Amino acid sequence: MSPDPLTSRQIAIMERLQKRGFVSTSELAESFSISEMTVRRDTRKLAARGVARVVHGGVSLVNPAGHNANFLARSRIDAAAKHAVAVACLELVGARDAIIIDAGTTAFEIVGELSTAFQGTVITHSAPAIQRCLQMTKARTVCLGGELLLDSQAFTGPMTIAAVEGLRAQTAFIGVSGVHANAFYIERDVERPTKLALMDAADRVVVLATRDKMNRSALIRLTDFSAVDVLVTDSPPPPEIRTALRAASVELIVAEGQPE
Repeated sequence: MSPDPLTSRQIAIMERLQKRGFVSTSELAESFSISEMTVRRDTRKLAARGVARVVHGGVSLVNPAGHNANFLARSRIDAAAKHAVAVACLELVGARDAIIIDAGTTAFEIVGELSTAFQGTVITHSAPAIQRCLQMTKARTVCLGGELLLDSQAFTGPMTIAAVEGLRAQTAFIGVSGVHANAFYIERDVERPTKLALMDAADRVVVLATRDKMNRSALIRLTDFSAVDVLVTDSPPPPEIRTALRAASVELIVAEGQPE
């Protein structure tokens, strides 16, 4: 006996999974205005078909293309916040813009949210982002090669930096690990030269930082606030950070709110 056909909502859940690899139960409940129990019934039906796996906090693809276990695990942390930041970033992207997508799970969300009808150019060194771009047949994709860091699934190093030279984009979306005092921070020095090269190749630099990154310094200082044009986050930052952003003329955008 053939299984019951999927409902339109279950099909929509699968479409999100194809884009992102993992979606939280709470996000799906809010998006479709249904209970988390109803979400779990839907995801169990998908799991029974072998196309998804119900995991702690949500649902994931059985074999998400372009995602290793480390990347997928990190994508589940504050998944709803990352999604909100990505949606807010779409307001900064024109239909035919050239955009730079940094490595990391928050930046990857932006590519996941781009329409397949996007006719601009995506410049990226993120392997998962490149995988997603294979579905965007109207867009132009520029892949930046180099040495692949398996945990971050990003190409980095001198070859990546050399590939950026001569390119120019309207906007670079850059991920960070911390926002503290008047600077942005990352975890590893090996990634800093590549991130700075990406920033230098854009007319506008947009940093992505969910609320858990606020007042966190991490290990490596990436850059001062003054080198950045826009900060997109999902919750108003602490007062001291807001003050420092204003002093450095950095536009603050809080997801689902108005630019401040």
